[in-house]
Amino acid sequence: MVRMIATDIDGTLLPSGNSRIPDRVLRALAQAMKEGIDVVPASGRMIQLIPEELMQLPGIRYVISCNGAAITEMESRECLFEKRIPAVQAAELLRMICRYDAYGCVYLPDGAYNWSTLPSKLSFFYGNRIPFFSQNPQKDLASYVEKRGTAVEKIFIAVFSQEEKDKIRRELGNIPGIHITSSSMWNLEINHIEADKGRALSWLSQELNIPAQDILAMGDNENDYTMLTFAGQAIVPANGTEITRHIATHIVPECEKCGTAVYLEEYVLESLGKRV
Repeated sequence: MVRMIATDIDGTLLPSGNSRIPDRVLRALAQAMKEGIDVVPASGRMIQLIPEELMQLPGIRYVISCNGAAITEMESRECLFEKRIPAVQAAELLRMICRYDAYGCVYLPDGAYNWSTLPSKLSFFYGNRIPFFSQNPQKDLASYVEKRGTAVEKIFIAVFSQEEKDKIRRELGNIPGIHITSSSMWNLEINHIEADKGRALSWLSQELNIPAQDILAMGDNENDYTMLTFAGQAIVPANGTEITRHIATHIVPECEKCGTAVYLEEYVLESLGKRV
């Protein structure tokens, strides 16, 4: 019996290159909520960047954001759970990232903060996202974070080669208090050691008294791994990474083919006697 659906967004609900979640996916999620199933967006995104069309669906009560760094109760906008990187450590990590052929920015509770000077390579790898990297520019981002003193929800690192990505993971991966994951071939993401989607989902399941076996998790990438292993059902689209496909209880059609909606329609809503 499915009582909760915890779902990643990019590559799971939202196809790469699309600006909007397909209507078929939205209808399936809306119908699930009408049947009393909690739908919980669980994204690497900041809560401010969760797609509007998803947040406007009636019935979404909780959002897991920044890879599990925060859980927000939507009616009150209260942050119920948070695990953030201390400002001093985040500043030092930003300085370390500057030594590599990469670009690092930070997600703070009020938005993304960037360096005022962006590497030229960024536009090649992240052309349509350059406006994101232009938010809240700081001449010395590391010093700004340190002086401000606000703990960081996530450090996002744009990488420009697999070799450099592997090097950063190898050299920064053993730093105490953090863990490194990824949501695409061109990024790395640093969170507090206790911030991941699985831990956040576990915390929320206990709060709502919903056991893991009644939770269906949907995701496609490395940062979804802990959530997929925690839930009773792990749904991975065919475009998912090898590591997520390996642990999937069900592999569904690609995100571009609305695979998550296909599964929900045929195996969740159909079992309730509902058709979308």
